[in-house]
Amino acid sequence: MRTFKIAITVSIIFILQACDLDIQPSNLSTIDVLLQEEGGIETATNGNYALFKDVLAFRGAGPNQNNDYTRHLYQMSEFAADNVMYTQFSTDPLYNVFTREHTPDQENSSYFWFIGYRIILGTNLIINNAETGIDAATDQIIGENYYLRAMVTFDLLRFFALSYNQGRDNPGVVLRTSLSDPSEKARSTVGECYDQVLEDLLQAEELMTDGESRGVEFASKIAAQALLSRVYLYMDNLDKSIEYSDKVIDNSVGIRLATNAEYLDNFANTPQSPESIFIIKFVTGTADHRAKFGALGSMYYDDGNGNGWGEVFTSRDFQDLLEENPEDIRNQLVSDRAPLTKSGYDIRYILKFSGQDGVVNLCSPQYLRLSEIYLNRAEAYARLGGNDQSALDDVNDIRERAGLSGTDLYTLGNLGGMSVLDVVLQERRLELAYEGHRGFDLVRNKRPLVRDYEGIHTEDGDTRVSIPWDDERWVFFIPSLELITNPAVRQNP
Repeated sequence: MRTFKIAITVSIIFILQACDLDIQPSNLSTIDVLLQEEGGIETATNGNYALFKDVLAFRGAGPNQNNDYTRHLYQMSEFAADNVMYTQFSTDPLYNVFTREHTPDQENSSYFWFIGYRIILGTNLIINNAETGIDAATDQIIGENYYLRAMVTFDLLRFFALSYNQGRDNPGVVLRTSLSDPSEKARSTVGECYDQVLEDLLQAEELMTDGESRGVEFASKIAAQALLSRVYLYMDNLDKSIEYSDKVIDNSVGIRLATNAEYLDNFANTPQSPESIFIIKFVTGTADHRAKFGALGSMYYDDGNGNGWGEVFTSRDFQDLLEENPEDIRNQLVSDRAPLTKSGYDIRYILKFSGQDGVVNLCSPQYLRLSEIYLNRAEAYARLGGNDQSALDDVNDIRERAGLSGTDLYTLGNLGGMSVLDVVLQERRLELAYEGHRGFDLVRNKRPLVRDYEGIHTEDGDTRVSIPWDDERWVFFIPSLELITNPAVRQNP
C-alpha cells in the first residue's frame, strides 16, 4: 500500500483524539510519522470506524456512557415509531423521541449530530489527501471513507431533514466534503444532499474491489451496492433500487440468507452471520456501566441481575402481529411473558441485540444485511406495479426462512384483503423490527403512525394515537450548539 502524508491541522488532532491509536494529541511529530508510515492510511481509517462506537466528551462535560452513534441511530429510529412502548416516565432523552416532544438541546440528537460530523471530518482527512490509482489496496481504503461519508450524511438526512418525497428543495443538512469548507455554512437542499450521497457511494463502489473485503465490520463494494439499494428506494428511484438489489442478491462473494437454523445466531453473533453485509462491531472489554446500561440492547432487556434497564417493550400492536403465526421463528426474538406487569401490561423484552459471545447486552448490529435487500426489492416491485408476483416471491423467501409455509405464504389470490404493498410493508415490519427502519418506511410510503395500543402515550388525556406521515416531529431540531457556532444554519420548524 502506498504511504501518504496529510498536513497536520487542528482537524487531525480532533479526529485522532477519538481513535484507539495510543497517540497523545499534542505530539504532532508522532501524528506526522503515523500518517507517513506504511499502513498509516489504514490506521487513520480504522479510527473513523471507531467513532461509531466511541463515547466522547460533549458540550463541556465528560463522556456520557449512554452516548454513541450506534445506540442513538437505532433507538432514535425505533422509538419514534410503533414497534415499542413505554409504560413509565424515563429520564433518558429517548423518552422525548417516543413522545415526539423534541427540543433543540436534546442530548441524544445533539450528540448524534456532533459525532456524525466528527466522522465526516475523519473521512475528509483521507479523501482530500490520499491519491487514487496507486494500487488496489489504497483505493479500497479510500473507497471505504467515501462509503462512510455517504452513510453518515444519509443518516443525518433521515433524522434532521424532511423526507425526499416531500421535495428536493427543502433544507437538508450541512454538506461537509472538504477540509477547506468555511465554518459558517448553510444547509444544502435535500436534493443536493441525496445527490452527494449517491456520488460518494458510486465512487466507493468503483474504488473498492470485488471478492473478500477486510471483514464485514469494514465497508466493501457490496456494502456500497446495498446502501445504494436503500438510498434509491428512499429517493423513489425504484428501477435503480431493483438494479442494486439484484447486484447484491446475485453476488458471488458468499453472502446468503441465514437459514432457519442459523437465524437466531444471525443476531446474537453478527460477525459470523452469512447475511451480514456491514456491521458495527462491538467487542467485550467495554466499561462495566456501558456494557450493562449504555449498550444498544440495554433499554430493551433486563436479565434481572442488574444487566440492562428493560424500560422499553414490544408494542401490543407488534406483538399481536408476530403472534399470528406461533411457528414463526421471529417470536423467539422476544422473551416469554416476563413476571412483571406495568400499567396492566404483560411485558415482553426484545432480544435482538443481546447475547453476543454470551454477554447479556453485547451485540454488533447489522447496519446492512441481506434480508433488507430482498425487502427493498420487494417494495420497489410493489410500488412500480406490473411485477407483483416478484414482490411476493421476495416476501415469501423471507417468510419461508422464518418457518412459514402453505397458506402462510402469499399468492396473488391469497393476500388476506391487503394490497401487495401492504404485504411488503408488513413483512418489513416483522423482519426488520428494531433495526431502525419502521418510521422511515411509514413516511416514505405516506402512511400514518398508528399507536392505538397500551402505553404511556395514551395516559393523562393524550389521544394522539394516529400521527400523520408528514408530522413535523418526524424531524429532529438542529442542535442549539450548531446554531450558535454556525449562524448560517436555519432551524427546523
